Amino acid sequence: MRAHPHPRRWTSVLLEERRSLPQTSGVYAVIKQKKIYYIGFSSNLNRRWRGKGHHRFAQADKLGRPSLHYLPLPKQAARTLEKRLISEYSPPWNYSKIPALSKVHWLQRVLMAATCLWVLFISSHSLMLGVMAAAVAIALFH
Repeated sequence: MRAHPHPRRWTSVLLEERRSLPQTSGVYAVIKQKKIYYIGFSSNLNRRWRGKGHHRFAQADKLGRPSLHYLPLPKQAARTLEKRLISEYSPPWNYSKIPALSKVHWLQRVLMAATCLWVLFISSHSLMLGVMAAAVAIALFH
């Protein structure tokens, strides 16, 4: 018999509602429909998922409205349970490299800025206007 219920039975929030995660330690799982993609531990669930800082955020966001299921526990108990659950459920993201999505996005921003710079410089013959347009493009696509 399991000491804890299946992660799908834990309290959950949608990824876009992650700001409502509690500021306590615990175990969490990224789940879409019935599939567990990732299991992790955090000493502060809210801080772990704040903004887009989690290393698996981009993957989770691409799933289209996944849920973050969580079980508040003391740190040591959460670490122990995380290891057991990863072993038991073998979530695919726990065994895979993080995709280089951020590098692609960075390169896209640089190319967009360079394109704006080039187009505006050619059309206006003004280097200053081209530099300003590139700065605006970088800010907009950041």
